[in-house]
Amino acid sequence: MDKSQVATVLDEIAVLLELKGENPFKSRAYKTAARTIESMAEDLVRVVAEDRLGDIPGIGEALRQKITELVTTGRLAYHEELRASFPPGLFEMLDLQGLGPKKAKALYEQLQISDLPALEKACREHRVAALPGFGAKTEENLLLAIAQRQQYSGQHRYGDVVGIAEWLVESLREHPAVIRVSAAGSLRRGKEIVHDLDILASASAREGGAKAVMDYFVDLKGVERILGHGETKATVLLAGGVQCDLRVVSEKEFPYALHHFTGSKEHNVAMRQRAIAQGKKLSEWGLFQEENGQETLIPCHTEEEIFENLGLAYVPPELRENLGEIEAAAKHEIPRLIEWRELRGTFHCHTNA
Repeated sequence: MDKSQVATVLDEIAVLLELKGENPFKSRAYKTAARTIESMAEDLVRVVAEDRLGDIPGIGEALRQKITELVTTGRLAYHEELRASFPPGLFEMLDLQGLGPKKAKALYEQLQISDLPALEKACREHRVAALPGFGAKTEENLLLAIAQRQQYSGQHRYGDVVGIAEWLVESLREHPAVIRVSAAGSLRRGKEIVHDLDILASASAREGGAKAVMDYFVDLKGVERILGHGETKATVLLAGGVQCDLRVVSEKEFPYALHHFTGSKEHNVAMRQRAIAQGKKLSEWGLFQEENGQETLIPCHTEEEIFENLGLAYVPPELRENLGEIEAAAKHEIPRLIEWRELRGTFHCHTNA
């Protein structure tokens, strides 16, 4: 775990302690530790490896042990036990604007409300307004927050989910049957708003093959609910309400499937039309030469080779929106995108958005 992920867990522990009615100083210690870790200039993994966590102000022995466990194992038993002591729906409630741990605790203890549907029902029946510290205005604001959440459910900011996707990719890469794995979809195209996560992997027949990879995926930490679990595709709901699809293909199919599932739909349609104009056929299963009613696979080991076989320069995922990139690729005039190593600084702006 990196320092941002560790800080998120520490923040959640602070909230869970508030929900349990623990000493406020204990909760505050976790919040402070989260801010301290998040603002560290040094690499947290290195600090832990060199056993220097205890030298940081505000990090006592108990916190040192817990942060070390998080960094070295990617999980924390104390956090999991705390979280398991509450209904999962309670954490969705805490995402609502205007509903903090104290009010969530009151709703849970006094009205037995532990998820969003129950909260919405109680608000419409005006049972929430009757609670001490709530009132009609709070009830109205909660209904508005629930409506906004429903309207924008399934929409996530890139920065909120890219770390989750990277962790999933790295976790899958550790499975012995996995050959290649990559994020796909709108996340790979760098869209600011991502609707769900798409992961593509190729697997060999050894170590249980695709089925073993699927079983491993749905059992990963962070998977809250399994929405679908087939032989080559699985869909899960992750913590925070993010939906993720995993598709597993053969190694031979991987580059074609990666191009297809990266999209966009408009880009894919334009690419298929170009292939047809050349007497070829492009799909998620391959690039084929069509002659006399027969289809012959054109072997491609990478996406670059797919573009090359269609007479195109490679188009980076960020440009695949059918906004002129194919025409530019045909002329070998694809603009070079700025890469991370070229950044010299970032702007820090405040907004009331």
